[in-house]
Amino acid sequence: MKLQRQRSLRFGRRRLIYLAFVVVGAFLNLLPRRLVFLALVVSGAMKLPVQRRLCQAYFPYVTSYLAAQPEFRFSSALSRHFPDASIQVLCGIGAYGEVIENVGSGTLEARTAESRYALVRSRFELGEFAEARDAAAGAKAEELERLVDLAFHKAMVDVIGGDEAGALDAMFWACRGSLQFFRPHQNIAARHLPRYVPNSLDVLCGTPGRLFDLCNFAGQRVTHVGRGEIGVRLYQRALDAQQELRTSLPEVSHELRKLLDGLGVSLNALRLIPEEWVTQIGHLGMLDILFRMRELGWWSGEAVIVVRPGLVANDIFFKLFDRLAKVVVIGETVTERLGEELLSLQRWCGMNFNAFRLPDGKVVPWQDAGAMAFDQWEREGRGHPLCVAYDRTSMAAAARFEQLRSAFGMKPGDWYVCLHTRDAAHYFEFMGTGQTHRNAPIETLLDAIRLITSRGGWVIKLGGPNSPKLPPMTRTIDYALSEFRSDLMDIHLIRHARAFIGTTSGLTNVAVSFGIPCAIVNAITTDAQLWNKNVRFALKPVRLAGGTMLTQRQLTSTPWRWRVFDAAVLGRSGARPENNSAEDILHTVDEVLAIADGRTAEFDAAHDAERVLSLWRRALSLPYYYGTSRPSLGFLARHEKEFLLEAASEG
Repeated sequence: MKLQRQRSLRFGRRRLIYLAFVVVGAFLNLLPRRLVFLALVVSGAMKLPVQRRLCQAYFPYVTSYLAAQPEFRFSSALSRHFPDASIQVLCGIGAYGEVIENVGSGTLEARTAESRYALVRSRFELGEFAEARDAAAGAKAEELERLVDLAFHKAMVDVIGGDEAGALDAMFWACRGSLQFFRPHQNIAARHLPRYVPNSLDVLCGTPGRLFDLCNFAGQRVTHVGRGEIGVRLYQRALDAQQELRTSLPEVSHELRKLLDGLGVSLNALRLIPEEWVTQIGHLGMLDILFRMRELGWWSGEAVIVVRPGLVANDIFFKLFDRLAKVVVIGETVTERLGEELLSLQRWCGMNFNAFRLPDGKVVPWQDAGAMAFDQWEREGRGHPLCVAYDRTSMAAAARFEQLRSAFGMKPGDWYVCLHTRDAAHYFEFMGTGQTHRNAPIETLLDAIRLITSRGGWVIKLGGPNSPKLPPMTRTIDYALSEFRSDLMDIHLIRHARAFIGTTSGLTNVAVSFGIPCAIVNAITTDAQLWNKNVRFALKPVRLAGGTMLTQRQLTSTPWRWRVFDAAVLGRSGARPENNSAEDILHTVDEVLAIADGRTAEFDAAHDAERVLSLWRRALSLPYYYGTSRPSLGFLARHEKEFLLEAASEG
């Protein structure tokens, strides 16, 4: 209950901040754009503290507008009287192209360090790393010392360019300016607080440790801006740095040695699993595959998972790992200081969240490795370990489940399908930015819902308390908005569902871990997916400006594989994703119901499966990209001529 209260408080604070940003941003968006820009410039020139927050609130609206109107310019004759303030505001609101135009028209040495930073960051955000490095190269030591963000961006573009000496020099200034850069880093999903007090291990890790942290962070950031192919190389460098550190394990404090002894874990056998593996429910699904990798012999050692109260995405699902690892809770089972020292050991002993070194020595993105492991796991006929673990402990949820059934009129023998669509409310996202292109409207699922209910089933909608409401429909339950919603009931409902309908979002990973037949619709992904043979999916069609649909081969190859990570990057690249049609979704759900009913062979025979799936497999650049799953036959039939274009022409 304590963890639930902490999470509720954190969620409430985030919601208030989000709502404030929405209100302020929406108000600014109603005003003439150049007038808003001028006001932000003047407030910046006057050093008003609220100006930065106003830029953040306006950012998503600017990003969305520029995706549709890339030729628009915010600068005016009046704003040009404040050149440096104008450049900083342009960067702050995401008008990166205009920053480049404005700074490029003058001598960079005559600009402030803030303007240099704005140029470096703008080049970086547009994936122009060589140009960003050129802009950062002229920064003087006093500029790097005073402006921490400039120093850190210089470190990133230097390491991207292969200049490790330059990167380490810039990291010196970044760490000197802000102690948070001493913190060990693997993934932003760890959600660290900005305050950090370094410990002795943060110093002892030296050059390899700085490179481990920097390459992990830079690898994520290049992926965010659509250049994930560079991220793979950076992650390999991080793993190489860790391998170097492991040749000489460090001396740890007496308290940490005592903790490890109490856990029965030697420093040499320690495999540390840091917080990012548990902060999102989809990441817990990845953790399932990580331990399956250990069962396959892909790694060995004693796993210790480090968590913080209130940051575990789903406590019930997380408890299923109790028999697989030791768990340390910062602030409860260990002090903050001891927990941070333990986390600093991840540079030597951490299981990397971003990449994995395969048994043959090759380094690949972590989810690529997970998909390959899933393939081996299923070829060997292994089952679903978390499903077995849950069934040992599910009695606690049975009574509450019966109350839910009774409250909504379900009979004891009734079957149901769980439904979840990703929406902006959970992560407080703004339109046209970040991962918003992964969201999907619930309206296109209504025909599929009617299909299920016409066959005697029920549909139970999962999600957050702010998720879109289902319209009134027979045999449907908007559980997400009900009093029954809880971590325990989320997991219990998925475990006992006949099938699951979802998107590329975290709850889908729970259903996959349990082996529930899944219809994954409105799917769009940069990552290889951890989907098993019970999954059928329909991808969001991605179309270029002229209407041409990107093919399956393009979506699994550089550069488009990486460009689909971010909505703004897709927009700048001249592409837009479309939601699946109601027809695509209906056919996908129909096929998954056939799996649930044991009619797969019959369904395949009636839908020309052998021919069209043969074409699809030839179209994949990476055979394991969707694990052992496959597209729905209805989706392939509707889009075959465009989606499988290269494979058809080769055959």
